[in-house]
Amino acid sequence: MKSPFAVYWCVVFGLAALPAAYAQPYPAKPVRIISPFAPGGPTDLLSRPVGAKLHEALGQPFIVDYKAGAAGAIGAEYVAKAAPDGYTILVITGSFTAAPATTAVLPYDSLKDLTGVSPLARGHSVLVVNSRTPVQSVKDLVALAKAQPGKLNYASAGPGSIIHLGMERFKLMAKIDVLHVPYKGVAPAMQDLIGGYVDLMFVGTSPAVGHIRAGKLRLVAIAGPQRSDAFPGTPAVAEFGYPGFEITSTYGFLAPAATPRAIISRLNEATGKALSQADIKRAYASFGVDVWIDSAERYTAWIGEDIARWIAVAKAIKFQPGA
Repeated sequence: MKSPFAVYWCVVFGLAALPAAYAQPYPAKPVRIISPFAPGGPTDLLSRPVGAKLHEALGQPFIVDYKAGAAGAIGAEYVAKAAPDGYTILVITGSFTAAPATTAVLPYDSLKDLTGVSPLARGHSVLVVNSRTPVQSVKDLVALAKAQPGKLNYASAGPGSIIHLGMERFKLMAKIDVLHVPYKGVAPAMQDLIGGYVDLMFVGTSPAVGHIRAGKLRLVAIAGPQRSDAFPGTPAVAEFGYPGFEITSTYGFLAPAATPRAIISRLNEATGKALSQADIKRAYASFGVDVWIDSAERYTAWIGEDIARWIAVAKAIKFQPGA
C-alpha cells in the first residue's frame, strides 16, 4: 500500500503531465498562408501547390488568404501582429526585403517581428513590353526614352516594391526618364501591361513566362548578371553596358518572430520535402524559377543580408523612402 506521501506526489506529477498528454500535435487546425498581393500573382502561383503538399503531409488545409496593398506591407503587418502559433504564415516576394529601403515608416520591424520559415524559389526578373510598344532591345528602350523623355511608362507592384526600386536604379544608370505607374500587386500590373495601358515593366519570370510564350508580351532582356537557361537567346541587361545590374526574384514563408522553434522546424522540413518533389520542380520551372531549399536559420540570415543590399542600392540612387 502506498503511503499518503507517495500518493500525493503521484497526483502532482500526474497533473503536471496532463498538458503534454492531452496537447494536440501541430497543426491541429487549418493554417492560413497570407498573400500580401492580389490573387493571380506569383505569391499565389508558388504558394498554392506547396500548400497542397503541406496539407497532404501534415493533415490540415493550408489556405491562401489575401491581404493586399501598400506593396505587401498590409499583409506583412497582419502576420507580424498575429498570434505566434504557426497558424498564420506569410508568403513574401523580393519586395519584402526592399521595403526597409523604400518605405519611410513600416508598421512592423522586418527583422524583429518576423522570422524565416523556409525559402520557396528564386529567379531573375525579366524586362517585358506589350506588343504595341516599339521596343525590341534595351538599346531601343534607352534610345526611345531619350528621344521622348517622360512619354514611356512602366508598371510596378507598388511604390517600394523590388520592381520599382530595380527600375529606378536602371533609369539612373541609363540616364532616362520613364514614368512610374504603381499597382496593388503584380497581377493587375500585368493585366494593364498586356492591355496596352502601360508600356513596360521588370517582373519576375513566374508571372510573365506564360504571357511571353503566348505572344502577349515581348521579352526584351534578362535582369540578371548573365543569360538565363530558360531563355538562352535573350541577352542580359548588363550586356548593353550596365554591369552589375540585377533584379532577383525571391519567394518564401515567414512567421511571427515568437513562433516556437519546434513549429518552425516542422514547417521548414515539410516545405523542403514538398519542394524536392518532381512535380513541384516542374511547376516552378514552368514559372521560370528554381526551387530553393534551405534551413529556417540560413533563410532568416539571408533576409537580413538582402535588406542591407537594397538599403545600399537606395542610398546609391538617392531614393527617398516613401517616394
